[in-house]
Amino acid sequence: MTIIIDSNFLFALTFRKDKNHERALEILSELKDKPKHPIITNNLVLEEILSLVIFRFNGNIYYLDNINELIWGKNNFFQIQYLTKNDYLEMFNILKKFTTSKRLLSSVDASLIFSYQKLNAREIISFDSHFDGILNRTY
Repeated sequence: MTIIIDSNFLFALTFRKDKNHERALEILSELKDKPKHPIITNNLVLEEILSLVIFRFNGNIYYLDNINELIWGKNNFFQIQYLTKNDYLEMFNILKKFTTSKRLLSSVDASLIFSYQKLNAREIISFDSHFDGILNRTY
C-alpha cells in the first residue's frame, strides 16, 4: 500500500538542525527495511517545502540545493503526484469537510488528505497532529 509524505518530514530529513531530524532519519531507515511500497507526495508539497526553505533560511538560496537533491536529485526516494483541476475540486471539498476552528487545515494539508484517500494509502508520514483522527499517521 502507498505511503504519503508531508513537507515537514522532508524538511526534517534534509536539515540537521530541525527538531525532528533524528526521527525523520529513523523513519527513512524503517521505510528502507520494509517491503517496497510506493512513497508519494504531491506537487503542492513541493511548492510548500521550497517556500519553507526560503523563509526558514531568510532567503539564503544555498539551502535550496539541499532540498533540490532530495526532490529531483540522487537523494530522491519518492514519486510526485501532479494534481489536476478535478483533484483541486475534491481538495476543496475535503478542506470544507475537515477544517474547524480547532483544526485549521491548509490547502496543502487538504491535498495530502486527498492523495491519501485517492491512492488508498496505508499511512501518512507527518509531524503535524492535525491529521490525527483523519488519517493513519506515522511521526
